[in-house]
Amino acid sequence: MLKSILVPLDGSKFGELALVYAKELAIGLGAEIRLVCAPERREEETRRACSFYLEEIRERLHGNTQKANPAVDVRIVLVEGEPASGIVDYAEKEQIGLIVLASHGHSGILRWPLGSIASKIIQHSPVPVLMVRASEDLLKKPPAGRVFKKILLPLDGSPLGEAALPLTIEIAQALGSEVVLFRAVDIQLHIHSIGGPDHFRYTEQQVEQMNKDAAAYLDGTRKKYPVIKIRTLLATGDAASEILKAAEAENVSLVAMSSHGHTGIDRWVLGSISNKILHAGKEPLLIVRTQKT
Repeated sequence: MLKSILVPLDGSKFGELALVYAKELAIGLGAEIRLVCAPERREEETRRACSFYLEEIRERLHGNTQKANPAVDVRIVLVEGEPASGIVDYAEKEQIGLIVLASHGHSGILRWPLGSIASKIIQHSPVPVLMVRASEDLLKKPPAGRVFKKILLPLDGSPLGEAALPLTIEIAQALGSEVVLFRAVDIQLHIHSIGGPDHFRYTEQQVEQMNKDAAAYLDGTRKKYPVIKIRTLLATGDAASEILKAAEAENVSLVAMSSHGHTGIDRWVLGSISNKILHAGKEPLLIVRTQKT
């Protein structure tokens, strides 16, 4: 079970947007929040400023959660060294369950931009990462009410592609979220030859069978979790494009994905897809790295 949530902050209002999501998760799951700063400069003045800032945020969180759940625990942490590696190392060492961060931030009390740090953390962290896409609009109008109403979970039919499934189900069950299991059947076979990438269109019969297999897979997965609200959604076309379309059409609160997957029924590699969604999507993104054996 998810027991601890790490929130990296740089002292900016953009970075603090992650707190809304971390707070709802902590209340619903009974998890501890750890607020972390990584001052690259080791001067006592900088460290003291970071400590004061984190203490202020902790008091704010305690005030915001007192009526909802007075048991929410918030700790503050300072890590040394290069921010991204320091945060990832700490999260792994402390067996943190989830890192929640904003996609970018203006320089606050620290001199590192949270955007570049977020990118490095997402790329290297073995710990699941929930990235909030910070923007001026979101800063002016933060999400109100429940922020995890509906979760889109794309799957590729492979066991590794299901890496985000357990955490998504845990979140949905704790917060009463609806989960939409999604599959995109690509009607083209993509291969790399000596001359470069080639594309071969499947026959109508092949596409029809692939759709049947994909639908059966989604339905079978849905039936494993009868205690939560789950729907299935099937599309035909390029996986990344269809995921983006589905996220917008369904007005989802979160897209949850495995960081990569083996070739599944539809023969798209989830790693390349998640990378495209990371850069082109609009919704918060939960990325869970698969563990190869």
